[in-house]
Amino acid sequence: MSLSNVLRSLAAATLVACTGASTPTSDGSTPGAGSPRGGAVVQDGIEYTGDVAVMESFPVQLRGRVTIANRSGEDRTVIFPDGCVALLRVYRPGDSEPVWDQAGEQMCTMALVPLALAPGASREVSTPTASGHDILGEELPDGEYRVAIYLRPDGGLVEIDAGTVDLAIPR
Repeated sequence: MSLSNVLRSLAAATLVACTGASTPTSDGSTPGAGSPRGGAVVQDGIEYTGDVAVMESFPVQLRGRVTIANRSGEDRTVIFPDGCVALLRVYRPGDSEPVWDQAGEQMCTMALVPLALAPGASREVSTPTASGHDILGEELPDGEYRVAIYLRPDGGLVEIDAGTVDLAIPR
């Protein structure tokens, strides 16, 4: 690796580590983009909000967190199609097609996952952790990417915009 690549990688890692005014969580991660850019997504009385935690390592690691809240006045059960309730997608800024989807990396059980919520109740679920190397691989260049968390409740699709993150890996 050339000196210029090392310096560029260190600068990107420093930028990721210093973005936002958030403090590290109990697991040592820092919320990356804060609350979702598009706000909450509400579908059938269920509200989905989320963010992506940026774990300060090199290459950086990402983990999404989603709060699922019942905003209706009745008990609700949301059924997810497999053991991977929430997953990450990564986009180039401005693009509508993902350049990376965590579903291609994860082995998920085929068991249905029911989530029962009383009125006003909420639950938090996390995505599996993904490293910058998993995301960029050999094909994608270092740079800024938009991150989204997606879920598939009751056969539908909910995608939460979780902001942008700078990704860089040793090359």
